[in-house]
Amino acid sequence: MRIPKELLALPVIFFVQQLPIVADWGIDLPLIFVVLLGLRRDFPAASAWGFLTGLIQDLLSVGGIGPNTISKTLVGLGASFLKMHVYREKVLTQTFLIFVLSIFHEVFSYLLLRWNNAAPRAEAALGICSRSVLLTTLVGLVVCFFVVRFRRSRYDPATA
Repeated sequence: MRIPKELLALPVIFFVQQLPIVADWGIDLPLIFVVLLGLRRDFPAASAWGFLTGLIQDLLSVGGIGPNTISKTLVGLGASFLKMHVYREKVLTQTFLIFVLSIFHEVFSYLLLRWNNAAPRAEAALGICSRSVLLTTLVGLVVCFFVVRFRRSRYDPATA
């Protein structure tokens, strides 16, 4: 049985996510992972990876199981859907999709927490969410640069 290399990457992503320099700034590395995986998979695989990533993130967090699991599943589905309509193998396109899906993730997570009466005030949440979206997008830009460069050199050495 062959183990998917993405499954081996998950422990590394969550280890780096727990480092103080990443966690304190609000960078969401699992979100970048789900978006980039969703751009290369079909609907069932993208939603399954989003569900698994969100479930692990919820289990590692202080809150209950739910917000990240639901949000990351929908982000995986959204990334898989958007690849059919607006996706190109370009750094800026992938970064833009990370930005859009990061906004969706933050708003949807806030609404889920608001529904459960566990969300902070809107002013505080806006600051936290905007910082998370901005920094996740900037880190996503760097990750996308290396992913696109690696894929080009691996699959089309003439364009590398």
